[in-house]
Amino acid sequence: MSAAPDRSQASSQGEGTPVGEITVLVAAREHPVSGRPVRSRADAIAASLALGLSDQARLLSVGTLPDSVARDYLALGAARVEVLECAASTDPTTALKSELQSVAWVLTGTRQAPEHGEGFLPFALGAALDRPVITDVLAVQPEGDAWIVTQALPRGARRKLRVLPPAVLAVSAAAPQPLRHSLASALAGHIARQPLPAAQTTAFAEGPLVPGHKRRKVLEARSQKSGHARMLGAIESTSTGGTVLQTGDTRSKAQAVLDYLRTHSLVHF
Repeated sequence: MSAAPDRSQASSQGEGTPVGEITVLVAAREHPVSGRPVRSRADAIAASLALGLSDQARLLSVGTLPDSVARDYLALGAARVEVLECAASTDPTTALKSELQSVAWVLTGTRQAPEHGEGFLPFALGAALDRPVITDVLAVQPEGDAWIVTQALPRGARRKLRVLPPAVLAVSAAAPQPLRHSLASALAGHIARQPLPAAQTTAFAEGPLVPGHKRRKVLEARSQKSGHARMLGAIESTSTGGTVLQTGDTRSKAQAVLDYLRTHSLVHF
């Protein structure tokens, strides 16, 4: 899976690692318990992977990113986090298209539960920028102008792809990437906020609001029985009706059985 390279700069740090051509999209997530905005683990792993390739990797966010969350991303070792501030109803794909048009590598996190319904961004960006999308990325190894990408497959399988820029990579939250947290980096890093120009703002179509995740419904027992009653119900067979013949001769008993079989259409004579 590859795409033709389209880059205007040739500066690099190390062999085959372009400087300033890696952009990681980061955002704040809602904590499932407290509801407070926190750093997304998926985005943090993508940022850590990019910073391991180049310390000039760009961290970019669209929308609202509190300072506390931005500092958590800076603690990974980034020198700067750029925030394009816009309304929550703004389509991020339209806002990012002009920002990422000339970027060789775009990295995002792969959303997992409880962040349902948020995994569409890499595919929307790939369609808008007309570039391939590689999902479930575990590791990246530069090789000249290309990257050797290790991708996770179902049932624990792995495969390696040689990918040429430009491309969009969705890094898996299960990637074996260590996450550092440096207080010095968090305090020394710079948060650059810039309002998004109105020309790049496109609102989502209006519609009913749907919660990101609903509280699970607690299962309730249909009947309240004691443990002894439930045990008897499991080991005792319930009566299904019928007649018990304790008197009479063999002929009358055989006739009763035959009548029962004819009543339930089990015999036809």
